Amino acid sequence: MTLRDFLKLTRRRLGTILVCTLLGAVAAAGLLLMTPTTYSAQATAYVRVAMPQTPNGANDSGSYAAAAQLASQKVKAFVSIFTSQSVAESVIKELNLDSTPAELAGRVSASNAANSLTIVVTATGNSPEQARRIADATVTQSAAQVKSLEGANSPVQVVMMAPASLSGITTTPSPVKYLAMGILAGLLLGYALAFIRQHFDTRLRTADDITDRFTDPVLAVLPESRGIARTDAGSNEDFQSAESMRKLRTNLRYANVDHQAKVILVTSPLQGDGKSSVAASLAKVMAIAGDDVILVDTDLRRPSVAATFDLHGPLGLLQVLVDSTKPENALRPTKTDGLSVLPSFDTPPNPSELLGSSRMAALIQELSEDHVVILDAPPMLPVTDAVVLSSLADSVLVVVSAGRTRVEQLEHAVDSIVRGEGKISGIVLNRASSTKLSRLRYGDAEYGYEYSYSHEYAADRPRPDAGGTIASSRPDTHPHRDSDHRATPPDDRSDQQAAGQHTPEESSETRRMAVVNFAESEQWAHAGVESGHKHQPAHEQMGMRRLWRDSPKHP
Repeated sequence: MTLRDFLKLTRRRLGTILVCTLLGAVAAAGLLLMTPTTYSAQATAYVRVAMPQTPNGANDSGSYAAAAQLASQKVKAFVSIFTSQSVAESVIKELNLDSTPAELAGRVSASNAANSLTIVVTATGNSPEQARRIADATVTQSAAQVKSLEGANSPVQVVMMAPASLSGITTTPSPVKYLAMGILAGLLLGYALAFIRQHFDTRLRTADDITDRFTDPVLAVLPESRGIARTDAGSNEDFQSAESMRKLRTNLRYANVDHQAKVILVTSPLQGDGKSSVAASLAKVMAIAGDDVILVDTDLRRPSVAATFDLHGPLGLLQVLVDSTKPENALRPTKTDGLSVLPSFDTPPNPSELLGSSRMAALIQELSEDHVVILDAPPMLPVTDAVVLSSLADSVLVVVSAGRTRVEQLEHAVDSIVRGEGKISGIVLNRASSTKLSRLRYGDAEYGYEYSYSHEYAADRPRPDAGGTIASSRPDTHPHRDSDHRATPPDDRSDQQAAGQHTPEESSETRRMAVVNFAESEQWAHAGVESGHKHQPAHEQMGMRRLWRDSPKHP
């Protein structure tokens, strides 16, 4: 594991690591409270040998060396006397302790450092004062015991060198050591659990998770926002969702720069990944940019486009496929200029056969002659409907839900599209958290925009029109529509370019892409014809004239 991988693991699993560290500290604190506290004090004894006096009152060097050698031999033998039960019994009598000699002997230890004549006595007690008294009494009673064993005339003596009052008190258990060990153990456990979770967790959370495993590009990272939700897409204050959809529109055109896609299929590995919301929002942003778009609800098992735009039956895609009505009778206009919808209301028993029929292929070819057709397809893994439709599309967008879709699910979906001879333009990461905590955890710069950026570029600045003047920001003003709300035909655009005039598309972020401010984003509202709307013929519907005006079959 490299340092980058370690930092990535720490950032993503910071919660697990912190929880385990906190649990380790709590466990150490609990163990500290349950363990009785004892206090230790030390007293130091010295072993000496009295040297005999010469007739003239001086000590010769030979006598001094013999005394030193004798003391070195005796000091090692005296260590066991300090911890004997006889000495402990004498200490109990002296201090009037409520303990047995065996218990007290277990609370006293003695040690002799190499090449020294000192014996260090360590005694423990229930209080600092008791520990000091036991240590001093142990030295005193041991000296008496040595004198009794060696005899009154023995030159060997044990004397107090440093009483316990001069030493510091050691507390057991040590709170600092216990807490440090608990935190360290919790930290190690946290990293172990984080590594295990990271290894077995295959959910896709960031664009890097996708690009590290798949060759297909990530066209957009859509934030978790009500601006892309099907029930509330008309908020003109949601800069993140509007900008992310414009980025998806831009990257989709870059992905098909040689051959602009006329039929775009939007699908996902599983139900609930948000593919219908993405399809509807993409259709609207492309219509706002100047394209004539038809959104077709090809999810015949669980249709949702009709509910998104508040449309009511009975005519829809199913009736067109069974040849009970003409396409122009089933197409519905929306409040967004240039966007029409071909909804589905019924759920037939054989949706795969209908979607794979020649009638469906002919319908898509017919609609895509003058329009960009966006197919809201069923999910890939539960059913084969999207695989059947993928061969009819110029471009396939696979929508995955951040933190929900797994690597193996996306792999199966991509393999199914490839086997169905579909062309994947890219992957869309949907519902990515845009909070600061998420950006800290996953380190993805595309998770959100700063408020100052969105406020400056989306709310405060006026938009120039094609002629360089400042255009009105009224919701009903659109630089790409003429007086009868029709899109400027491609021939008109070519004439303008040939004359040296700047078309609205030339002032946008990409070719044929308009700058859309918040006022215009009101056209994103996922609401169409009001409830109770009566069906009208195609020649009376707005936005359908270009589709049928040149068709000999549909005058």
